[in-house]
Order: sequence, then structure tokens, then C-alpha cells
Amino acid sequence: MIKYEDPKRNHVIIPGREEVLDKFLKSSYKGMSHKTKNGHSSNSEDAITWSCFDIISQLSEAKKAIALDELIEHSFCDKDMAKKEFSFSDEKNIQIEVGKTYKGLIIKEQTELDACIETSTKVIFIEAKLYSSISLSNGDSESYDQIAKKLRVGRDYSAKENKEFFFIFLDIAPRNKIYSFSDEKKSMENAKKLSPKKWKSVWWFNRYKRTPHAMKEILDNIASLQTLNSVAENMGWLTWTDLFKITMRSLV
Repeated sequence: MIKYEDPKRNHVIIPGREEVLDKFLKSSYKGMSHKTKNGHSSNSEDAITWSCFDIISQLSEAKKAIALDELIEHSFCDKDMAKKEFSFSDEKNIQIEVGKTYKGLIIKEQTELDACIETSTKVIFIEAKLYSSISLSNGDSESYDQIAKKLRVGRDYSAKENKEFFFIFLDIAPRNKIYSFSDEKKSMENAKKLSPKKWKSVWWFNRYKRTPHAMKEILDNIASLQTLNSVAENMGWLTWTDLFKITMRSLV
């Protein structure tokens, strides 16, 4: 791991976007300013996330639509995921942001997004993990399940705005490479053996996507059964490798 004296060396910056990066690094969430410190580390997932999505955000509308279409294609390419039949070339008011905070209405929660894509009809939350895994609730008031919180706030916000909600988990490897899924008990045992640090992300992602009662537990009172199914169907998994290739292709 490298510690850069100047965080600008740790980011890919389009000329003219220096002030935007500086604002991002100085931003805080609930009084915590962690981005400045993390911005110096070559292991920072924030730095990679900002670099990729800021580049895509600055593309022409035509190239941006192509890049985002590829992002959706790769996020829903697994056999157990329904293919998404829409194109960003048909969407209006496409906004791509890193580090934006969203608030719910019914649930009175808020969450900071690693990245998000919003149009006039859709909102896409992206949770990015590089070498770390998700945080889970341990029962106290300060801890929370990162995936569940994103799904709750995203569903609540999208309903308020009358938009279709998507959730994409961005990680270093495909789900089936982190562990082989079978029944719940066995999958957790396999996951811990194959990936001691990363198993939580894919196990809980799969649990919400594939288990209706688990989804109902976290979206109770803010979603109908039909909505629960649509939220699960709109959960996708993207790898950093695919995101890197999409970003590089957009520039050539």
C-alpha cells in the first residue's frame, strides 16, 4: 500500500475537476470527515469509486448512455438475475454522483452512497467494497446492516419520487467466485472458509435477493409483496474489473 502525500496522485482527475475532487475529499457525513485521510491511501475504495464515476459523469450524453448501459448489462448478467430491458439513451436528466446523502420519508433514515445514478424515472444506489466487507448490525443503536439500510432508504426515496429503484453491489469478484451458494446454513459455512473477510457481503446480498421473508423483515411497512419482489429483482452485482473496462472503453 502506498501513502500519497498529495491525494490528487491517488485519483484520476479530468482537467477542470480539481475543485470537485477537493470538495469531495473535504465532505463529511454525520460529523465524520474520513475521505481526506482515506484519499491518501492507494487501497482507498473511495478514490477508485470517485475516479471511475466522475469520468463517466463527464462524458458526452451519447457516450455516457453507452457506458451506463454496459454497467447495467454487467450488473445483471448472472443466471439468476433478470435482464434489464432499458437504455439510458431513453432516459432524461442523468445525474451521476459520488458521496451523495439520501434520506427516507417514512423510515426517517439517511445513508451516504458510494455512488448513485439518478434519472427522471430511475434511481440506482451503488455500494462499493474493495478489500473490506459490509458492516452488520450488532444490536446497538450505532451499528447497522449496510445492505439493508441502502435498500430501505432507496425503496422509500424512490417511492416518494415515483422512480424505479435499483441496488448494485460493487465488489472485487463475482458472487460465485466468493463462494458457491446452496442452502443458507451450508452457504455461510462455505463462505467463511473460502473468504474469511469477504463472505458477509455476498452472503447477505444473496439472502435479501433470494429470500422473500428476509426482504420483508427489512422493508416491512414500506413495501407491498409485489414491491418486495421487484426490489429483489433489481439487485445487481458488478465487479471492479468490469467497471474499469467500461470506464476505459468510454475514453477511447
